[in-house]
Amino acid sequence: MKAMTFWVKPKSSIEALPEAQALVRDLLELFYEYFPEYEGCLGFSQSPRRPRYLFLYMEGPCGGLLPAATRFLRELLEAAFPQAEVRVYGKPWP
Repeated sequence: MKAMTFWVKPKSSIEALPEAQALVRDLLELFYEYFPEYEGCLGFSQSPRRPRYLFLYMEGPCGGLLPAATRFLRELLEAAFPQAEVRVYGKPWP
């Protein structure tokens, strides 16, 4: 599967994710060091209201992250948001 979207949501419906813009920018900078071929392919947004879901998504002409890059980015997100669940959505890889 090629990853197209990463959804980060709190494990508890009571908690909310913190403001994540600076953290995600740092995280993506690290990701691009290891996978420079994806530079500029990922965008992100965070919902303004509780529980402040976070979405990282493919943008532009990029066709999705291959498995090694998907695993690495998922691990980065899980380490950055230990109080959250990270879900990955994608499309079949031929």
